[in-house]
Amino acid sequence: MSVEFRQRKPTELIGMVKRQKWLIILPTLTLTLAIGYVVYRLPAIYESTSLLTVKPPQISSNLVQAVSSSDLSQRLSTINQEVLSRTSLEPMVLKYDLYKYERSSGMPMELVVDKMYRNIRIELEETGNERVAAFRIHYRDRDPQAARNVCADLASKYVIAQVQNSVQIAESTNQLFEKQLDEKKTALDDLEKQRLDVMMANVATLPESEQGLVAQLQGLRQRDDTISKEKETLSNEKGRLNDTIAANNRQMHLIEDYGEKETQDSARQASQIEDTPAYGELMKKRADLNSQLDNLLKVYKEKHPAVVAKQSEIARVNEEFENLKKASERRVQVATQSSGRKAELQKKSLELENQKLQAQIAQVQQQIATKDTERQQTSLQIATLEARINTIPGVKVALEGINARYQSAKETYDEILKKKNDAETVVGVETNAQGETIRVQDAANLPQSPVAPKRSLLTLLGSALGFGLGLFAAAFFEVPRLLTIQNIDDAKHYTGLPVLASVPPLLTEGEKKSARRSRKLKLAAAAGVAIGIIPIIILVLELTHFLEKWVS
Repeated sequence: MSVEFRQRKPTELIGMVKRQKWLIILPTLTLTLAIGYVVYRLPAIYESTSLLTVKPPQISSNLVQAVSSSDLSQRLSTINQEVLSRTSLEPMVLKYDLYKYERSSGMPMELVVDKMYRNIRIELEETGNERVAAFRIHYRDRDPQAARNVCADLASKYVIAQVQNSVQIAESTNQLFEKQLDEKKTALDDLEKQRLDVMMANVATLPESEQGLVAQLQGLRQRDDTISKEKETLSNEKGRLNDTIAANNRQMHLIEDYGEKETQDSARQASQIEDTPAYGELMKKRADLNSQLDNLLKVYKEKHPAVVAKQSEIARVNEEFENLKKASERRVQVATQSSGRKAELQKKSLELENQKLQAQIAQVQQQIATKDTERQQTSLQIATLEARINTIPGVKVALEGINARYQSAKETYDEILKKKNDAETVVGVETNAQGETIRVQDAANLPQSPVAPKRSLLTLLGSALGFGLGLFAAAFFEVPRLLTIQNIDDAKHYTGLPVLASVPPLLTEGEKKSARRSRKLKLAAAAGVAIGIIPIIILVLELTHFLEKWVS
């Protein structure tokens, strides 16, 4: 029988918290003090920002298109690879003497540059004007002056990189168009040569010969139809002859079956001697003799001359029976040989007829093979003529296709030539800084107050973490108590019986003092542990730089 778990009253829950209040308070105080101490020793982080805008071109938009906010992020990703590379950031570390503590502690330059890279943030700026694109550079450092210097240096690098990239792109585009012009010129020459080659290679298949070839093709097709009909007639004749052979074979099977049945009937009739008059007379005679013998045996003994004479007569009758059976067997043999010889003659006649039909089938098969050869030759001639006829429009189409490709290639050549001239103009524009440029709208500021760490918030988070650990420890000790009977209410609930009386713990005054002294000692020990663990937590946090990494 199972009993439901008793729900605790709010007063009981409050009592549990009171019993374990020091398990909750001590971890909370420990982590609050440790994390608060480490947080307030963290260096202040300052952030400098600079706003950059994309200056529209100073010449006609027909030559240079202005950038918009939609494609600025793609442009920035290209420039970022150059500005934020190690080659660009490492000289700035040495120039402004950044991360002195890390470098003095032996941190490799790769990790120092990576730390600096994580402190740089590039964000697109919402300007409210689709024609103006802008972005903002953020940099964080422990020194406000260093933060401003690095931010200003990064802004100048973006300005220079954009101009260099624009000039490089324009020159690359110009070179690309030059290469494409050379390729298109080579393609035009190749098309001209192809046109001459096609005309020289297809002199025999001119459109003028198409009508004569078509008439010849029609004659061959009529001949092919005639051969097909003759072959069909021969195939029908072959089928008729095969049907005749099959009919003869069926007739031979019938002759075999009928001859065997006729032989069996003749043998059966010849062997039935019981139905003959001679057999009946002998049976009657033997019956009379046996009757007379029985009468004599009643009067005389077996050796009496009259009995012996009668037995001799009966023996002669039995011998006549045997002669009659042998005569019947000879008749059966004669009848069987006569019927088999007749069936064999009929089968031989049908086999000779089948041999003649097989010879006729062989002749027909040879004629069909001849027709197949003739049809193959005709089909080959038809295929040759069709190929020649099909080549005629192909030549025309090939010439027209080459002409069309030549005109298309010529138009493409002219278009690329125009783009090349425009690209040369763009190269001059970018070289003279008249195209699209990035400029510093708001210079890097000198930060007055730190942006990190949020000491109060981090300390509060440490308190919350300690409080959570305290609750977990209190639950660790209190949950097992919930599974045992602790008071009158538990006894009533789990036993289902009324409680008549309860006896409180009976302790002497000395036992009470001892219990109070034990609780105080435990509390003092827990407080000592909590206070002693604070330096350990501080040391671990400082050695791992966990909070410093998190807030930077």
